[in-house]
Formats: sequence, structure tokens, C-alpha cells
Amino acid sequence: MSEKIRVLLVDDHTLFRSGIKSLLQRNDDFEVVGEAGDGLEGIKRVRSLKPDVALLDLHMPGVSGLEAVKVISEEIPEARVLMLTVSEDAQDLMEALRAGASGYLLKNIETDALLDAIRRAAEGDSVVSPQMTAK
Repeated sequence: MSEKIRVLLVDDHTLFRSGIKSLLQRNDDFEVVGEAGDGLEGIKRVRSLKPDVALLDLHMPGVSGLEAVKVISEEIPEARVLMLTVSEDAQDLMEALRAGASGYLLKNIETDALLDAIRRAAEGDSVVSPQMTAK
């Protein structure tokens, strides 16, 4: 892929967003196009920035990641949304995928696996953390 994968980070924890941003910036095939601290801001940023992939936390104050992915998948179906969460709940997984998420990743994911998952999502694949597939 010659063009960079444009990524939007949506998480209510600033330090977590900074860490992911730093990780992505060390790789030539990614460009972090924006950040948001909650689901509503995330929806607005997806609308305006048109990222290839949006990484959304599931549980955020105000508009949750689950509510945001529903809106994003309806309004901007070409945007790929990966949930990046601590929740290992099977119900959360199913609801996120039904709402239109392209994948569901746990925050304890290895660095290389996260980068690979973002690349795969940008190509149109669905990705789920291995610990979650059995659920």
C-alpha cells in the first residue's frame, strides 16, 4: 500500500491516545489524522476527517463507542471502525459487530498485532482479538 493509512483515535484517556499515536507515528504506513475524547467528538471527527480506520474505545462518558459506531456505520459506511477496549464481555463484542464495527480488539493486544489489525481493517477485513473469537 503506497498511501498512508489515515487513523483517528477516539478514547477518553489522553495518555492512552498519546501512546497509540506515538506507536503509529513510528511506522511509515500510518498517519494519525485526529483524536477525540468521547464518542460525540469522534463522530464529528469521522465526518470531517474521513479516516480510513477509526479506533474507538467502547466505554466512554457521554456518547459511548457503541453508540458512535452505530452512527458512523450508517452515515459513513466506508469508514472502518475498530473497537479497542478492555471489555472481554461477549455481549459487548456481539453488539459492537452488529452495530457495524469492523473489528474488536482488546487493549492488551501486542503492538505488532495491533498494527496488523489496523492494516487488515483498512483493506476491508474484519479482525477480532484471538481471546474473543471463542466467545
